[in-house]
Amino acid sequence: MKILPFAALGLAAVLAACGKPAETPVAPEGTPMVTEAAPAPAADVTADLPADQTTPAQTAELEKAAAAAGLPVTRQTRTSFKCDNDETIEVRFFPDQGIAVLVRGGQNEELQQEAAASGFKYSNGQTTIQGKGAELLLNVGMMATAKCVAA
Repeated sequence: MKILPFAALGLAAVLAACGKPAETPVAPEGTPMVTEAAPAPAADVTADLPADQTTPAQTAELEKAAAAAGLPVTRQTRTSFKCDNDETIEVRFFPDQGIAVLVRGGQNEELQQEAAASGFKYSNGQTTIQGKGAELLLNVGMMATAKCVAA
């Protein structure tokens, strides 16, 4: 699957904006600064994701698009799945941003990461993917759940 350069630039810009650091508050001189404790570091969410199938050509294209936009390369993993309903899908996981992009029928659908007891889960309300490792369940609206395995 080929990413159009302008689509890659747009995605790179959106993802870079998501990672913008917050400004550090400054207390007036002589006033003690009270801050909240830093949140515990998140567990490595990539441990439960399927193996990355990103090709060197795809990686080079992403790096080129990011460099052209003056942005850092966004960490991602990409995997194709074959489902029991004879559908082939691709999922691009962006663990640092907590999103996944489901590529299905030539259409991209952004899904937000949700809490999962084990494995991973991403949803936008209408579409949900969840799984662990090479296995994934795809739920789309009223459609029967499709069981998918990394291709």
